[in-house]
Amino acid sequence: PSSQTKWYGSYLTLSSTKPTRTGYTFQGWATSASGSVTYDPGDKYGIDKAITLYAVWKANTFTVKYNANGGSGAPSNQTKTYGVALTLSSTKPTRSKYTFKGWGTSASATTVSYAAGGSYTKNAAITLYAVWELAYRLPRIFNLIIERSDETGNQDDTGLYAFVRFDWESDEELTEIKVEWKSSSDDVWY
Repeated sequence: PSSQTKWYGSYLTLSSTKPTRTGYTFQGWATSASGSVTYDPGDKYGIDKAITLYAVWKANTFTVKYNANGGSGAPSNQTKTYGVALTLSSTKPTRSKYTFKGWGTSASATTVSYAAGGSYTKNAAITLYAVWELAYRLPRIFNLIIERSDETGNQDDTGLYAFVRFDWESDEELTEIKVEWKSSSDDVWY
């Protein structure tokens, strides 16, 4: 606010105007550049001497949240201060049969935007989502053969059945393989 005039022996009502500063919240007025709040806007000033009041600022803060995105052990939230780089938590979540790659900016992210222990410099709140990669290869099917057959499985070009044969392998021990089928006009798998 503009300067104000205080008359001897009277009280002056301080201006209610609040200054602004990008990235900061105005807290009140101090009597020195490094002081704490002594006066609020609109307070009464009754001392009979000239004074300069200094704005007291508090840097805005932003919450950085972590989502394990199907895993467990996500780090606790962190607070990012305006204009100050935040070192992200080095804690890595875990997930059975997956390897943690880093942090993405959406639940469906497949690429890493931030590494564990990396730097976050944006002045905005954010939720970071764990990006996972399978720690093994998916089961593989190969040498697939499908032939029309009769109900006993013998090849028959006019048969109403299908004989399906394939080879498979997996990095994991499997207890079951499920084969489903449906006709092109059906919505349900059998």
